[in-house]
Amino acid sequence: MFSARIRLGWMILPALLLVTGCGLKDQLRNFLEGSEGRKAVAKVGDREYTKADLERFFDSRLSEFRDPATTDQMKSSLLESFIEEKLLVHEAERHKVEANAQALKTLMEKIAAAAADRPDAGSSKPDAALRQSLAESLKIQQYVHDYLLKEVSVTVEECQAYYLAHLGDFVRNDVVRVREILVDDPAQAEKIQASLRARRNKNFADLARDYSKAPSASEGGDLGSFQRGDLPEDFEKAIFPLAPGAVSKIVRTQYGYHLFLVEEKIPAHQQKFYEVKEQIREKLQLERERRIIEQELASLLNKIPVQIHRERLGFNYVGTRLSKE
Repeated sequence: MFSARIRLGWMILPALLLVTGCGLKDQLRNFLEGSEGRKAVAKVGDREYTKADLERFFDSRLSEFRDPATTDQMKSSLLESFIEEKLLVHEAERHKVEANAQALKTLMEKIAAAAADRPDAGSSKPDAALRQSLAESLKIQQYVHDYLLKEVSVTVEECQAYYLAHLGDFVRNDVVRVREILVDDPAQAEKIQASLRARRNKNFADLARDYSKAPSASEGGDLGSFQRGDLPEDFEKAIFPLAPGAVSKIVRTQYGYHLFLVEEKIPAHQQKFYEVKEQIREKLQLERERRIIEQELASLLNKIPVQIHRERLGFNYVGTRLSKE
């Protein structure tokens, strides 16, 4: 549902960018549907929304999705999201929240520029309906920020309590920092291995720069750090038993012959609170914000009349949250 997505970058705005250049599509739809497309399919408070409004909302989120088997479920869910957005618009306007004019101007300019770059753009430009949708999205964003979530916070004490109650969630697996040499010829791999043994692996980075064909060669073969489970099984079997400073046996794959140096190794351990404090704070903050928004939407559904003209939708509404009218 919309409420579960509301904090994550405000997906409304990126989704609306998908409708760039859709003015011609709307014109064609209106021509084909005639007066039917201008009839109200939903009413939120005292404001009516047409089938064209709803289809534009669908277009911006469905993109190329057209799976007939799940069309009713998908559109029903999107209809509920559409209504929830309009409920929040209703409240934003009741609180006299205005869209940030500069932010709206910037968004419209970006969409116009993207439309001009489309091969099929022709003379289409972002239309008034798109501007209205963007303005409403900005109003919602401002309303949620200024009114619903203004006082939401998470204390250090709450984070500590969560940490102590979920210690098992904060156990970090073995971590290794690895360098790699990759060559095509097994004889060359053996020669490099012999050179490494003679120098006690101290020339690994130099040999990686000279002979490795891997993308990491210019960095001395440095691959970075990995936990158990991050790497292919053959690599993990060769790497994780090694002590820091040790080089693996030659590992053959479809890409060639690999040698790995374990540069650093951190055994599995219980992460300290200071390591995960911010992670916990963000998790608790997000959960709290989602709960507040869900409660607000449930309250608005009870307070603001919502009417759906099911016979005009063009699909079978199979949801449960909205009026059956």
